[in-house]
Amino acid sequence: MDVSIPATGGSPAGWLVVSGPVTLAEAPQWRESLLAASAGGRDLRLDLDAAGPWDLAGLQLLIAALATARREGSVVRFARVPRVLMAIAERAGVVELLAGSVESLAD
Repeated sequence: MDVSIPATGGSPAGWLVVSGPVTLAEAPQWRESLLAASAGGRDLRLDLDAAGPWDLAGLQLLIAALATARREGSVVRFARVPRVLMAIAERAGVVELLAGSVESLAD
């Protein structure tokens, strides 16, 4: 599990690259990382291209991040979302919860 600010210059604050598994086993660490990254009501953009594998716990964390951001008046965006994550969201019947926050799908 890794959450990092991109090394490329000019990356906006709050833009994080997420890599590694996003499953039940990693959920506690992910929760803490996402809370720290969005502390103070900062907007957050997560690049998910290198993240995975995914399960329902990972999906739940993203939905919780969206709910927390909305309560705090901030925004969460997801870039390069893996198609497997969208398939999990579709099977769970919650794809509409992510839809407005997905900027792009992974290749």
